[in-house]
Amino acid sequence: MAFVTKRKNVENEILLLLPIPLYTSSRIYYEEDLEEMGIGNVLEDHPEEVRIAVLRQAGILSSIQPELAFHFLLIFPRLLESVRLSELGKWVGITLDIYDREGLNPARDFILRMERHPLFALHWGRGVSFNDVYGVLSNYLRGLGRDDIVLEQGKSLYTNITAIYLPDRVPIFVEDEANFLLYKIMVTHKFGQIRLGTFLLKWNSLSALERDLGERYRKSLPPNGTRSLSRLFNLFPEPKLARDLFILADTIRVEEWMSREFPGLHRDLIDLKQELAPLRGGVEHLPPRSQVVELLISWWLSGWMSSLPEQRVSGIARKIADLFSPLAQEERSTEEIARIVSEAYAFMDSLPVQYKAAKSIPYAGVLRPDEAERGRRKRRESLRTKFQEELSDLLHELPEPEEVRIEVPEAESREESVNRSARKQSVPRELIVNGNPVPVPEGLQRVIDEIYEDLGSIPSSYLTVTNEMSGHYFRSMVRHPEPQPEQTQGTAFAFPENGEGIHALEEWDYRRQGYRKRWALLRETVADSGGLQFAEETLDRYSGMVRQIKRQFERIRTGQMLLRRQKDGDEVDLDAAVEAYHDRRAGLYPSERLFVRVSRKKRDIATVFLIDLSGSTSGWVNDVERAALLIMSEAVQVLQDRFAIFGFSGRTRKRCELFRIKGFYEPYGDAVKRRIANLRALEYTRMGPPIRYLTRRLNEIEARTRLLITLSDGKPDDYDGYNGDYGIEDTRQALIEAKRSSIHPFCITIDKSEHSYLAHMYGPVNYIFIDNLSKLPLRVPEIYRKLTT
Repeated sequence: MAFVTKRKNVENEILLLLPIPLYTSSRIYYEEDLEEMGIGNVLEDHPEEVRIAVLRQAGILSSIQPELAFHFLLIFPRLLESVRLSELGKWVGITLDIYDREGLNPARDFILRMERHPLFALHWGRGVSFNDVYGVLSNYLRGLGRDDIVLEQGKSLYTNITAIYLPDRVPIFVEDEANFLLYKIMVTHKFGQIRLGTFLLKWNSLSALERDLGERYRKSLPPNGTRSLSRLFNLFPEPKLARDLFILADTIRVEEWMSREFPGLHRDLIDLKQELAPLRGGVEHLPPRSQVVELLISWWLSGWMSSLPEQRVSGIARKIADLFSPLAQEERSTEEIARIVSEAYAFMDSLPVQYKAAKSIPYAGVLRPDEAERGRRKRRESLRTKFQEELSDLLHELPEPEEVRIEVPEAESREESVNRSARKQSVPRELIVNGNPVPVPEGLQRVIDEIYEDLGSIPSSYLTVTNEMSGHYFRSMVRHPEPQPEQTQGTAFAFPENGEGIHALEEWDYRRQGYRKRWALLRETVADSGGLQFAEETLDRYSGMVRQIKRQFERIRTGQMLLRRQKDGDEVDLDAAVEAYHDRRAGLYPSERLFVRVSRKKRDIATVFLIDLSGSTSGWVNDVERAALLIMSEAVQVLQDRFAIFGFSGRTRKRCELFRIKGFYEPYGDAVKRRIANLRALEYTRMGPPIRYLTRRLNEIEARTRLLITLSDGKPDDYDGYNGDYGIEDTRQALIEAKRSSIHPFCITIDKSEHSYLAHMYGPVNYIFIDNLSKLPLRVPEIYRKLTT
């Protein structure tokens, strides 16, 4: 507390809050000065509740820093125009947070600037909402040349390749124009990530890095695991730290791209960053590794590097800043970003391992690599379909027979290729038809550009449907290598038609109203096993539900049925006897069915559960599917019904995979639980082949009732044109074939899109939609019970 002189006015409760003299940054105030300013009378003419609240909050401020209380008492009437009286404590709390983190001057600035301060606007400003800017930003995104990317409202800023998710409100700045500008930069940043291939890592060129990191940190990942950015982050001991370093490095790269493509917007971003920098807050309370990351983010926003008393932390931050700085000067590939992040992480090894994830940069948002990978697959499939449609239209106009070849300029040198991003790959600009150049139509050219941006070449599998639809021979002359397995997120091999264990199945082509003979190649294998932990934890978590379902199923198994109006039986049917008596009195011939008989009917049911293991079932969907299978198996074994479980996936007609999780004659036990626990999302959803194959298997089972229950999350869809009407009609035909052989198909779907295709495939009463995924484990046994009783 400052030195206090003898007061003249000892009754004014406001003046008593302030020390005399009052030392401020600009001058010294004595009691006479404060009285002359009228500060002792600022609460006159205010209601009692306002007097009490202001005195309480001024007292809190004065006890910590009297100058803050002094400024508060001078501006509180204007402050209460924007802040409710009940929120005055929150406002004081923010003021003191700033004072604690940054000192007196920033705290005083917060008080005096009020609604013009970004933090004030963040909490009390009106801001700009997603709905306010959706139309304008959608047009802006289309103007960037990508009609296939949509804007969605979300809780955080990120992209999954097919959509850009924006926060529902941007209230950081006072001016609406600044908030709108931040929204626009958010969209541009996410578009830049898509355009530059942030989520597209060429793992075949990172094998050395993966090996080096494994040796450095003694950490290895399964070779067949995810190939998204998550794999890169998981190579490090602290994935969140690697992720935050990657986000900053990638943000610098995106801004370099913006400086070339949108120089005016980039200049606005530089000004905006200066406003965002003060919002980061202090770093003293953070663990050392977090301090380094926070120093780096503040350095990038403000343009200068702060120093800390801990010289080692500041030194590491400067080293990483020197490593990142060249990213702002020239374009770099995602693989180069990964290598730079590895170098940056190595500087952190000398610091304590504790790390608290950094608060995201407002215009950069967060990364969701697994969602981006699913979106990339979806976009890749969409591009494949568009390519085949556009090319097929062109080929239909050519006379038969013609040879169509794609020809591109000479392949660039390896050195040049390393320094070029995916979007700068050489792409074909013409078709050579019998040696004569034919310009590529505009629509086809746009699609080819996007395919090269994603894959670097046109895979030969993209030509399959085109050949069949057009009747032309098509040969790719692209000189770039075919994408490797890690690029395409699937294995490229095909089954040999006459190979051991391979089943060649027909497929229905609705266009020709006939079958394609020996068209789809299917292989049945035993599903891989995992650990028992998931099964044990799931059955423990749902133990109450399992016991309840088992009791219900036990009653079904041992249940008895009372058959009335029988010719013979254990007891007289009183209702029938009374009716017979009245019939005789009326001169009518009475019925002979006067008895009741107890029937103990034996169940004779065989069921196949067919589980969709396509890529879209990853994450939580996969967890809930596995839980449902475990609970269903526990319940069905009580009934002693015969049942089998199969999972299906694959890629193209030449590789349809069917995984046996439980066979008909295999007991349910730990082996089955291990296979269920190890189920993972795989690739595509070609439904016709597994349905046809399992129809044959079910027909081999002697049973009064045979069921084929499919659990799926979407439409039939495969990599080689098995989608849309073609996939739906082939699946429908396979189901018709099953019905003809007295098998009852039923579908449980968690697809949230429209379901008219399900009614077309299964019939209006042979499917059910589960809208709440968390209820799936309970609903599957319930559905089975209703289907079998």
